[in-house]
Amino acid sequence: MSIVGSSYPVAKSTGVCAASGRALVVGEKYVAMLVERDPESVALERLDYSLEAWDRGLRPGAPVRVFGVWRSTYQESAAVKKPLLGDDELLDLFEQLAAATEQRQLAFRYVLALLLVRRRLVRMVGSRPRKADSPAIMLVVPKGLPPETEPMEVVDPGLDDAAVLEVIEQVGQIIATGE
Repeated sequence: MSIVGSSYPVAKSTGVCAASGRALVVGEKYVAMLVERDPESVALERLDYSLEAWDRGLRPGAPVRVFGVWRSTYQESAAVKKPLLGDDELLDLFEQLAAATEQRQLAFRYVLALLLVRRRLVRMVGSRPRKADSPAIMLVVPKGLPPETEPMEVVDPGLDDAAVLEVIEQVGQIIATGE
């Protein structure tokens, strides 16, 4: 098994608050979470929470592990395919994974950073090579911030080609258009 395991099946929003069971209203802001219920499984579950439930602290408890969190606005599925995650949500997810230490999350964040560079939402401003006691680091700054802004560090998990393709597929499932 590779570092990142097999693909993460992730669904689009159900349109229902996971805490209250209330249907989300079109245009309503909510918080989405990717959680891992079983550390032995590669499956991630998506949970959506109304802002009211989120602000009251209604979230899944242990043994659920949070993989990522982002804010979004609920939209009905339309004939036109829209990305499951837009640019703002991708940046939120990227920032949420900044404290990641688990190899799967580091790999996911690294490939997500490459996608954000490609989309010109962040710019690469430097790197540090791998040393015996530390991994290689990519340094990025969000678009629109001055060059002297303290860059964010992105750990290069040292993925082989097969692992990179696997993580790209996983990122693709998160941002893919859905219907």
